[in-house]
Amino acid sequence: MNPSSPIFGLDARRYRSGLQGQSIIYRHIARTGLTLAGTAVWTSDEIAILRRHHVNREALPALLPRRTVKAIGNKLRRLGLVCARRIWNAQETAALRSPYRTGVPIDDLLTMFPGKSKRQIWGKAFAIGVRRPRRAPKPTGLALVDDVRARAFAYRLSMTDLDSFLGTHGYFVRPRHLNWSALHKAIELLGGMPELVWRDVLVS
Repeated sequence: MNPSSPIFGLDARRYRSGLQGQSIIYRHIARTGLTLAGTAVWTSDEIAILRRHHVNREALPALLPRRTVKAIGNKLRRLGLVCARRIWNAQETAALRSPYRTGVPIDDLLTMFPGKSKRQIWGKAFAIGVRRPRRAPKPTGLALVDDVRARAFAYRLSMTDLDSFLGTHGYFVRPRHLNWSALHKAIELLGGMPELVWRDVLVS
């Protein structure tokens, strides 16, 4: 074959050079376990962990200490284990304002905006300054519960929305006792951290 004859529209010499370049890259990855950018290549064991535990995304960073949260999210999307993020367009943003402001339940908003998650809807409304109908939650007498409800109100979440986010089945709408599991989820969602303080100090 003439060295200069075209292969798939490419000069043969350039074609061979491209193949050699790929071979060098593959050998580098096989030898070092790293890409040319210095990022560790995903192993079959790591991918197996993603497939096994992708439902519980909060646990993945501890199971994959070499990976950042962003890297884990990107890999999950490439593997098709989570839905790809959808960017809000101007029409969707405009359409969100009225129903969110009038208090349409978050589960109904999911139907109105297919492909969006509850967090995306909440986050977008917060970003564009759209508020839920404002009525501060009444005190329950349970200090920790009242603190969480007040924090959710400050973040423009109704108690119905908070229960919908957390799957707590109306607990924050009508709390009658301390549900530690629900409170822990809410504190984590709202960016807090539980702290244990003893009333007395034991003297040895």
